Amino acid sequence: MTALQLKPQREYSRHIHLLYVPTLGCNLGCSYCYLGDQTTRKTLKQDAARATATLRHALEAFEAAGVLAFNVSLHGGEVTTMPPAVLEELFTLIRGYYMGHFDALSALGQPKSVPHIKTNLYRFEPLYDLFVKHKVSISASIDLPLSMHAKHRTTRGGASWLDKTLDNLRLLARYPHAKKISATLCEEHLADIPAVIKDIWFIHRELGFDMNRFNVMFAFESELNESHEVSKGKTALTQASPAKQMELYRALNEAFSGTELEEGLRRHWFDEFKPSYCTSAFNCGERFFLLQSDGSVYSCVRGQGLEELHYGNVFTDSVEQILATGARKVSALHQAHGFDASCQSCGHLRLCRTGCPAVKLQMKSAKSYTCDLQKAIYTDHPRSFPADPPEAQQDYARWYARNMHPRLAFAEAPAPKPGVLLPNDLYQEKNTLLALIEEDETLKALYSREAFVLEMGDERLPLSSQLLKRERSLFTLTKEDRLRLHVRRDVFQKACPEPIRNTLYLQMLRDTPVVYGDEKRTKQEHLFTYQLHFQCLESSDTLGEEYVMADLGGVLHLHRGLYLPGVTNNLFVTTQYLREYHYQKQKNNAFYHIQAINLPFQNFEFYYVP
Repeated sequence: MTALQLKPQREYSRHIHLLYVPTLGCNLGCSYCYLGDQTTRKTLKQDAARATATLRHALEAFEAAGVLAFNVSLHGGEVTTMPPAVLEELFTLIRGYYMGHFDALSALGQPKSVPHIKTNLYRFEPLYDLFVKHKVSISASIDLPLSMHAKHRTTRGGASWLDKTLDNLRLLARYPHAKKISATLCEEHLADIPAVIKDIWFIHRELGFDMNRFNVMFAFESELNESHEVSKGKTALTQASPAKQMELYRALNEAFSGTELEEGLRRHWFDEFKPSYCTSAFNCGERFFLLQSDGSVYSCVRGQGLEELHYGNVFTDSVEQILATGARKVSALHQAHGFDASCQSCGHLRLCRTGCPAVKLQMKSAKSYTCDLQKAIYTDHPRSFPADPPEAQQDYARWYARNMHPRLAFAEAPAPKPGVLLPNDLYQEKNTLLALIEEDETLKALYSREAFVLEMGDERLPLSSQLLKRERSLFTLTKEDRLRLHVRRDVFQKACPEPIRNTLYLQMLRDTPVVYGDEKRTKQEHLFTYQLHFQCLESSDTLGEEYVMADLGGVLHLHRGLYLPGVTNNLFVTTQYLREYHYQKQKNNAFYHIQAINLPFQNFEFYYVP
């Protein structure tokens, strides 16, 4: 079996997260499974026969359409019901795909190299050596407290396998590669929160698994689960109420703050409810996709089997059709349930974006089912998740309404006031900023997401123009942090006849507003400008000969006295000649000037802690 062979150095128009479900079949019968009876279908033989071919076909189709899957994860059903030979093929295919796209993935800050699976651990022991061979990253799911695992995470015959679970958790603790545990909780699971806490310590101290690598998830009520449970003469489990979610959150903070598990509590346990998670995407249908072995494409595991979140089939529909359908259907779900009044006035709207469309569909709700919990997390970590001040919040709410709820925005729009008049043709497709960039090779370089990569310790962060970002990321720096900027060599040739004359151009701003200029605009305050000539840059020792690099630690830390507590600093990076081209383009093209009135260069925002 050979690895997938793909064309090197291709430009990709879209980067997506791809879940692959080789089979919907599962060897367990969890009471709260939102897949309903889909996991009981006896299609394993058919699934095994087509599993590798389907994934290969999909990746090749995405490649031909200029779409890069930056993360390919195996999900279910239960992945480990697949025969070992099929798993071997899938692992080999995924590793080959990552290696074939090593440079592109590294530039995105996604240096993937090994497969990842979600598993219930039932067949972990017999597949252990295969997982070790391919360095598979493991995400294992259990129930907490463990008494609920015995009751609700049973075999198909309804039998408990808790003893086997504990043995497999001990084995997972010794597993030499990346691993974590997640627990999906219902109201019934939270009836005894002290037992949840006790079992977290038990797994950590007695079974030896580092519970810093743990995730909390909350089940939600679904029609597929309810109909399946009713068909068996049972009652579906109850979704955890906001009050119970908050009770758990506060109890975990009280129990684990100041312990060896505090890092996990703050960094990992509640990741699903933070802005980096898929549920906080503006339109997850543009980036997150789930592929089944029959070629069907859905939104994610929450959308499997739901026509409202079915995007098409890779064997019958083009990639372009699938992508467009995904974005359209997700927008339709958000629009169908409206824009909740409390969300419209919430200072955290920019972080949450009203929640998961699949859960909205199931709950017939316009807002996130974990809203109170998310607000508590944001409030407890104000530097990581700052609330927008009123004016900024109102601006974002209007932007969100225009782009996600256009009918609502139009219906509620106040009568226009006398003010700025914009040309009617400003909104023609050919005059949009993205269209102007696409028609200008120099602007493509100026706005490129691959041109500048910031290295912070072991992390690589591709920098984007602040005008094109869909979300804002804030970092915290100290004097101990190492910062290096990697720049593509060919950027210095853009709009510059002699690269030796060109410079790396850095501008540092601070979010202490000042008013200046003929238009008397309020802007961020400039702190300093720094230029380094091209020939003074070193070859990049991590991104290859296509890049040069500059150590920014010295110049950033030199001016640490200018960084104020609790105030963001904004570093813009470009080249001298691209900067000059930007201002000349503003003079030559009014449509560009209007849309790029703020600095368009790639930027990095941070707080500085002495």
